[in-house]
Amino acid sequence: MFYPAYINLQNRKCLVVGGGNVAERKVVSMLISGGDVTVVSPGATELLTFLADNGSIRLHNRDLKHGDTNGYFLVCAATDSTTTNSAVFTEAHEKNNIPLVNVVDVIPQCTFAAASVVTDGEVMLSISTSGKSPATSRRIREHFEEMLDASSLYTLGYENGKPVPVKNLGLPYPIYLLLDNRKCVVLCDHKTPEVQRRIGLLHQCGAEVKCLHPDEVKSQELENAFLVISTEKTYIDEYLENGNPFVYELLDDPSTGSYFTPNLIIDNNLIISLSARNGNQEFQTRDLYERLKHQFENNGFGAYINLLGTRRSEVLEAFPTSKLRAEFFEMIIGHVADTPKTCCLSLTDQNCTAECLFNWVRHGKFEQANNFISNLLDEQRALL
Repeated sequence: MFYPAYINLQNRKCLVVGGGNVAERKVVSMLISGGDVTVVSPGATELLTFLADNGSIRLHNRDLKHGDTNGYFLVCAATDSTTTNSAVFTEAHEKNNIPLVNVVDVIPQCTFAAASVVTDGEVMLSISTSGKSPATSRRIREHFEEMLDASSLYTLGYENGKPVPVKNLGLPYPIYLLLDNRKCVVLCDHKTPEVQRRIGLLHQCGAEVKCLHPDEVKSQELENAFLVISTEKTYIDEYLENGNPFVYELLDDPSTGSYFTPNLIIDNNLIISLSARNGNQEFQTRDLYERLKHQFENNGFGAYINLLGTRRSEVLEAFPTSKLRAEFFEMIIGHVADTPKTCCLSLTDQNCTAECLFNWVRHGKFEQANNFISNLLDEQRALL
């Protein structure tokens, strides 16, 4: 499982290496969260060029150079060159100790994964399947767009096909931290329910967790920490002043930390995060949170995503291109036996009883579900 974190990007320096459609979406999401964005790429989309021309971003029309990643809070590599992307991670994270680095679609070279995001400008929803099923994440995102009459980051930046300015909406930047075997430190006088909640999440994500009383902290404890959670800012002031490169959450004043933990709906590897623009999550999002919790917790989504995840490596090996892989997953996700209709994934009809992969999993028919995937995989292989 990945750890859900809403990053405070206001006026923080962000670097995107790459100028294609994927890089464009990264830039848009950073801008609506108030990031100070620089792009390095010898080519750029129409929107990125437009944003550079109007001063919203800095665009360096060239290849990456040694030293380009120095001094940034967050770095994202989104080129189509594996060599370039790897060089970004090596320099940014391993040499410059930048904690927040993402290489698109290469989990081993990421400290965080991007979220699928929906926002109406006031409320933000983000969805993660912990890398198990991007197709399911997309289906849930599209459902939220329709349900909330909201926009995803895939549609911002254009009107009638033409580039338009991207505004700072004051929203946080939703990501999912990859904490497996990373050192995380919790500083607290006593373990309140909020502290316990975070410790539980850290353990679920495979982190190496150390809980300390503030009086017991030694400098080396935080110097090599990836993430720090503190009940009070005064406990880590000294380390922040010394420039320690960890990401941190402050429970006494969430808006001043580098991230905060949002309201969560979790069903195994499905994580839905929810926050309001002004941070008043409890009151502005309470009804929506309860609705989503009722719909998504313990209703089979986690088991369904896990099944797809167990077959993912097999599918990746079977098909030579990402397009063919995506089409296969769409085929099995959308399948409804003996009908031409598309599976609703219990999103539009929570009482649906159709014979589909989702309902087979929900009702514990795992052998039937796996046999269906195997048979369809064999059929599609034969067509290649």
